[in-house]
Amino acid sequence: MEPFFLRAKTWEPVNEDSIKAVMKLAEDDVIKCEVWKQRNYMFLRKYFALLKTTIYHMPENIPDRFRDKDYLRKYIQICIGSAEVMVGLTGRENFIPKSISFADMDEDEFKEVYNKTLDFILKHFVTGVDQYDFELEILNFMN
Repeated sequence: MEPFFLRAKTWEPVNEDSIKAVMKLAEDDVIKCEVWKQRNYMFLRKYFALLKTTIYHMPENIPDRFRDKDYLRKYIQICIGSAEVMVGLTGRENFIPKSISFADMDEDEFKEVYNKTLDFILKHFVTGVDQYDFELEILNFMN
């Protein structure tokens, strides 16, 4: 069972599982729960549209490996600090991009990754482009 609630003046259950969970509680029951803000799927689509837009507008002098969406995503995540460091047996540090899955990253953290990614792209891949104009182009890639 996975209850969901909407915060108005009080917490309101928003689906059948949530209503059933609340109905099982007595007035003075103390409950423990994990709370996080549900991620916005459209924002995830916008993130991948950002990567596609970048690849489309990337100058020819950028190496071809950066035209792979997954490679580009991982590279940028490492560069913006959205990565974990793993130290191998030889002491060599390896950077592993953090997962951007809904289960591993909340909306606020994902928003930070998106904004840092956009800034990094405008500074290193698509230079000389106005951020507002680039974001309009991203919206075109979402359709």
